Amino acid sequence: MSERRQRVARQSMERLLRLQEVTSELSQALTPEQVARVIVRQAGPAMGACDACIYLLSEPGVLRFVQAMGLPEAAFERWQRLSVDAPVPIAEAAREETPVWVESLKSFRQRYPALDDIPLSQDGAWAFLPLHVDRRLLGVLAVGFPLERGFAAEDKDFACLIARQCSQALERALLYARERELREAAERARAEVEEQRRLLESEHRRLQAVLQQLPQGVILAEAPSGRMVMANDQVLRLGRGPVPRDWRLEEYSATRGFHPDGRPYLPNEWPLVRALGGEAVRGEVAEFPGNGGPPLMLEMSAGPVRDAEGRVTAAVAVLEDITERLRMERALREGECVFRRIMESNMMGLSFCDKDGLLLEANDAFLSLVGHEREELRRGHLHWRNLLPRGEESIEHGLREPWTHGTSPTIELELRRGDGSLVPVLTGSAWVEEQERVLTFVLDLSDLKRAEGALRFLATASRILGQSLEVPDATLQHVACLASLSVASWCVIDLATPEGLLRRAAVAHREGEREERLRRGWPLPPLKESGGALLDAMHAGEPLLFPDFGVETWRYLASGAVPEVEGMAREACSVLVVPVRSHERTLGLVTLGSCSPRRRYGPEDISLGQELAHRVAAALESARLFMESQRAVRLRDEFLAVASHELKTPLTPLRLQLQGLWRVVESRAGRPVDPERVLRAARICEAQVRKLSGLVNDLLDVSRLAQGRLPLRLEQVNLVAIAREVIAQFSDDAARAGCAVELWAGPAVVGHWDRVRLEQVVTNLLTNALKYGAGRPVHVRVWMEGGVARLSVRDEGIGIAPEHRSRIFGKFERAVSERHYGGLGLGLHITQQIVQALGGSILVESEPGRGSTFTVELPPGVHDMLAHP
Repeated sequence: MSERRQRVARQSMERLLRLQEVTSELSQALTPEQVARVIVRQAGPAMGACDACIYLLSEPGVLRFVQAMGLPEAAFERWQRLSVDAPVPIAEAAREETPVWVESLKSFRQRYPALDDIPLSQDGAWAFLPLHVDRRLLGVLAVGFPLERGFAAEDKDFACLIARQCSQALERALLYARERELREAAERARAEVEEQRRLLESEHRRLQAVLQQLPQGVILAEAPSGRMVMANDQVLRLGRGPVPRDWRLEEYSATRGFHPDGRPYLPNEWPLVRALGGEAVRGEVAEFPGNGGPPLMLEMSAGPVRDAEGRVTAAVAVLEDITERLRMERALREGECVFRRIMESNMMGLSFCDKDGLLLEANDAFLSLVGHEREELRRGHLHWRNLLPRGEESIEHGLREPWTHGTSPTIELELRRGDGSLVPVLTGSAWVEEQERVLTFVLDLSDLKRAEGALRFLATASRILGQSLEVPDATLQHVACLASLSVASWCVIDLATPEGLLRRAAVAHREGEREERLRRGWPLPPLKESGGALLDAMHAGEPLLFPDFGVETWRYLASGAVPEVEGMAREACSVLVVPVRSHERTLGLVTLGSCSPRRRYGPEDISLGQELAHRVAAALESARLFMESQRAVRLRDEFLAVASHELKTPLTPLRLQLQGLWRVVESRAGRPVDPERVLRAARICEAQVRKLSGLVNDLLDVSRLAQGRLPLRLEQVNLVAIAREVIAQFSDDAARAGCAVELWAGPAVVGHWDRVRLEQVVTNLLTNALKYGAGRPVHVRVWMEGGVARLSVRDEGIGIAPEHRSRIFGKFERAVSERHYGGLGLGLHITQQIVQALGGSILVESEPGRGSTFTVELPPGVHDMLAHP
């Protein structure tokens, strides 16, 4: 036992000495390359290895070969870079972060067949040791031993100890290299800063001149206040107006703009604001609403300007108008979409032929394109003469050109298919010298020709739809006829009506005699019904594609039997149904049908149908907006006429009363005038002035509402008291109208409201009741129910027709003619806006000939957003 202990002790001492020698050598290495060289030349032999190599982690997940000893350089030609996922022992050790022990060459070959081609110099064992510090991988050390061996625990511990020493030395070298790089970078930066200081003054003047010439807008603002220091002329043009001299961060961050996804910019999201905080912003796109024109698209970049200590002293923002560029890119993408669909059709055919044009070999795509069977090719019955149209001998002669020039120019031509039809192709040939054959490619241009026809169709359809501001059925019929002659065999356009039905606006068939049958037979479900494939597709906005259309499909769409369906189903072999929608609003359906076997609709045709539906929807929406604008103009003209008449009406009696008083005073010749006569005239004048003041106030309130401003002065108010006061004020008006006003009220109804506005609400409702319920009693009721204050005004007058109830609260709207009932048509509109501003609601119940009841509901307290403009 003593000899064994002595041998173990000697072995431990020898290992300690070798470890010290390796540690000493590692301590003198300064760079990672030097450390790697010491590890390979010293660490391997210290463990008794004859071969060694080291890989270092060059980037996350990738090991790079650095040094080797005992192994030929050719062994690493394929393995200069290794992924940690590679099926090799070095990657395994790196991935698992644990040593990999291979006891023999045979075991090595069995475990790692991917490394069979590596010429190993020895047949012994191998150890693969990960080099890591604090669980951070630095590299892998591989050592090979001359003989097969089993690795004892002390051998593994010694190898791991050496690996740790190597890892620490490698980490130290990496830190030193990094420190040296940072020091050199800092020195360079200081030198550059000093140089920039010397050039700053001259460059500043030059910069100002350059900035004025730049096509982009440039803003320079000081930090941290954000006060604008400089803005070139382009900023003024982009801003469409002058920039104030005292412009600060508050004005800049309050600018109204939107992200590409539609979100408004928050004050702290603007690039210049972020740059003042030290952030660099590159290439942000923002949309700014146009002043009556198209929106402005700007690309914004901003960055901080720092002093020598790194403090932000200013920020610069660059603004570039990219509206036109985005428009061109969008147009380019639309064109590329069609081109990409053609290129991705996977319809290229390849063939080989001899010098006489006899086809020797061809792929399935080629045979499918020309419509021939492979058996014809095998028997030698397929020749280029069979594929070329008659009278195209010059093209056949051109196919022999590769024999003399090596290649033939790419040409377009039509090939004759086996069924006699022609297919357009793009073809070219090349001489394959090794096989003494001509290789010819054939690309089917059917989709390209079809796409060109579709583009021409869409352009023509857009031109037809844009010829008039209105879209009559004749225009839609023209579009349907154009579709039936170019992209379909027949076309049906159905439009939604205001009554909730679908009406057939246009029907066209390539064969005119079948058009009337199509008009009668194609399903036309009413919108008010639920269910059905056509209704579901229209409401969901999703197109329906039926590549193989038959009787069962027809019955499925029609939800039952359809007259003459058996004969009509044979008229279509594929159908595409596309909803016509605008702003989530259903406008109708466009249906395209194809009867040609060579023109079957597929997923690639959906975009064509959607583009057509989009153009129809845009035209219909434009027509609707045009009609609404015409109606708005008519309303404006009617309002101006009514306002003119209503404003003149109180002035006439006012002038007559003043003239009468004038004549009385003159006739009395200095004698006292009858006070009763003066008081009577004054009351009449006051009533007319009050009426004129009410009209003017209504116009002012409408103006405030249009600007989003309705100031409220909230206080504790008794709604019952307000109702009594208003009824008392209108006692004379009620007497003249022949109306007895009855107030039904219990205890006080108190809330936090605006007294003046509530008086206006009661006045408008009472005036409305006296006007339309003249000669009949008017009932006013005020009560509290369920914690909500309620006010109702009921008359027994002419009432409101059902079709007018939805619009009586509109601006300048009225349910009766202004010839019989005066007013500006603003009272109910202003009343509704006041009630909503107070957090309440107003409802109307009416029956023609039996009067109307307006009910106002108010919460006892509000915090109105419109109270402060």
